[in-house]
Amino acid sequence: MTKTKLASHLASAVSKLPRIAALLFVCCTPVAAQPEPEFFDRPYVYGQWEIGRKTDESKLRYCVDPRDGEWQVAAAIGEAIANALLLEPVEIVVESDFETEDITRVYRHLLEQCSLYMGFKLLPEGYDPWSMPTRGFYDAKYAFVTDDPNIKSLQDLAPKQIIGAALGTTGHVRLANYNNAQASERRWRIFPIGTNPLALDAVLSGSVDVALVWEPSLWALQHADDKYKALSVLSSAPLPETSLPVGALMLSNETFLRNSIDEAVAALVSDGTIDAILAEFNFPGQGSR
Repeated sequence: MTKTKLASHLASAVSKLPRIAALLFVCCTPVAAQPEPEFFDRPYVYGQWEIGRKTDESKLRYCVDPRDGEWQVAAAIGEAIANALLLEPVEIVVESDFETEDITRVYRHLLEQCSLYMGFKLLPEGYDPWSMPTRGFYDAKYAFVTDDPNIKSLQDLAPKQIIGAALGTTGHVRLANYNNAQASERRWRIFPIGTNPLALDAVLSGSVDVALVWEPSLWALQHADDKYKALSVLSSAPLPETSLPVGALMLSNETFLRNSIDEAVAALVSDGTIDAILAEFNFPGQGSR
């Protein structure tokens, strides 16, 4: 190859370098993460994209669940909220053969039937992006319960005696943290138990000395079955009481309605309406301030 032809080839190769570099940049640059499809951040409900928007703005539809011992209280509060907003209250009673409602079914109910699903504990950061909780309606607590008249508070419970705690609750976690901070010879024995009724049954059978349960569950069971009336609530001292607000769940895109409901609830708490409803049911709670 002559020097002239070699120079020509080199010039041609150099002229192509910018295009080659551009291709390498396109091929090798990391691709920015794309947002996930809609069904990745919310439950999947068959046909959910065909479900129409609730358009009757003269009504407030709220779901209550009879499997929740507090449902009658929730229904009365739902009616009071609707009246405060000058809307017609529409109570929708959820029917199911399941012991508890899974989150996908809650999502379907909110899409199809109701704007509020009543009876949710307002746990910090406890809900998925598709949902949002309302303001709290009332505060209730986790209670220590026994059938032993000699035990008036946790201070009366001797080391190594047994507390049956409803598993995984906020009350259970705080009790375990407190107990683990004590010297080993001063600790109680804590048995995790699957549900509130099972924990209370363990007290009645003598399997545990004290149960730690959601107090409204005790209230509901004492109204449903006389055997639970032998149980009484202890002082939690030396532990501070563990309470949580209870409200409702909504779809996160219904922000205007949520703001209106929160304002109505604040007014109902302030004027004593919520506390009057709780007193009517002799319910263990107080309006959320």
